[in-house]
Amino acid sequence: MKLLSSSMSVALGLIVASGVAIASLPVQAQEILQQQGQLAPVEDEYTFAGEAGQAVTIRLSSSDFDPVLSLLAPNGEEIAVNDDYGGTLNSTIVITLPSSGTYRVVARSYSGQGGSYSLTVGAASDFEISFTEALAAVQQGEFEAAIADYTQAIEIEPDRPEAYVGRADAYFGIAYQELGDALTSPDMLDEEMRTAIASDYETAADLYEAQGDSDLAQSLREQATYIRTGETPEIPDAIEEGA
Repeated sequence: MKLLSSSMSVALGLIVASGVAIASLPVQAQEILQQQGQLAPVEDEYTFAGEAGQAVTIRLSSSDFDPVLSLLAPNGEEIAVNDDYGGTLNSTIVITLPSSGTYRVVARSYSGQGGSYSLTVGAASDFEISFTEALAAVQQGEFEAAIADYTQAIEIEPDRPEAYVGRADAYFGIAYQELGDALTSPDMLDEEMRTAIASDYETAADLYEAQGDSDLAQSLREQATYIRTGETPEIPDAIEEGA
């Protein structure tokens, strides 16, 4: 076990225990610890001091393996676990701590493969809280609530493409609840919903393009076209030849 200094209170601060690269963090979070490591085909464990009612974000990312993240409360109970988050293979837990004491963060690989990783613990941003609440609402089938949470997240940070994609998917969730397997074409969606879904995909595409992810941007634009027209976009010859 790697033990972080117990004298470092996390109250609205930040703990980082990392592999090769440190993930970007909200500018308002103050970094108080940084470590580097290499994950063998087992797991690494870190501790931090947390306070009851404190909202924290824990991130585990790696380009070498599929990360899995879990959080244990001071009594040893596992209170949160995450594999994939926000459309990526990386793991994130956003949680309000239930009690004060020493928490344990366990970083491991889904497949058992080791490699370099980045692990951070810090104060949760308002965007992260709203976005995570939206994800939880989707998992519970509460798509109206999810749309409201995604909308709130977008209002907080309008340049985060994952929130637009999530909101579009939540609109689809509402339609599927109403139509079930009978939903076979975007023509079956009402015009307002079609416009909302396509618009969110297009906005997300522009944002991903600005981030340098042209492939994902193109895929989202094709989905938006399909939603608006009901016609499957044609694949350019160059793509077909390279397939």
